[in-house]
Amino acid sequence: MKIFKFGLGIWTFVFLLLPSFLSAGDATKQLSTTIDGFVPIISNTPREELQANGMPESARKLVLARFDFSEMTKRSLGQHWKSLNRGEQKQFVDAFTQWQLISFGRIVRSSGGHEVQFNRELQDGKDASVETKGQWKVYNMVIDHVDIVKNVNAQFDRVIAKSSLQELLQKVKDQNPRS
Repeated sequence: MKIFKFGLGIWTFVFLLLPSFLSAGDATKQLSTTIDGFVPIISNTPREELQANGMPESARKLVLARFDFSEMTKRSLGQHWKSLNRGEQKQFVDAFTQWQLISFGRIVRSSGGHEVQFNRELQDGKDASVETKGQWKVYNMVIDHVDIVKNVNAQFDRVIAKSSLQELLQKVKDQNPRS
């Protein structure tokens, strides 16, 4: 696991990444390429256009290539993931992905397009000596000291405890105006 931290306006992000055969430094380069491409697209797209059409396809492709929304969804659902069949899991991944894309776009827009600065790359002790190459996928973020997966998992657990997984899926879908 690799952790990347960068400041965006008043926001502080930590991206937790799944290694897929990269050496130290490559993950920062790949993530910065994604962010450096995403931020100007979202910042320069008129708000009215974003509201009418959603995230531009070019921005969507950048995020989908770097973020592992399947893993984020699985971790966010925690123990409940295993009780879903494959079709239900796919529905959750699709709805969760759309929800997160909207959230990321809003965060970037609210930052005012400030330049992203990567501060450091930290290696998890068990991965420190492994030299690999390939691509990284983001499976979690920490924004202003809030772990997104843990936070979403707690929210999901509360909804499931009061109702059901199907009700949760509907609530996530309802958050997505274009689902």
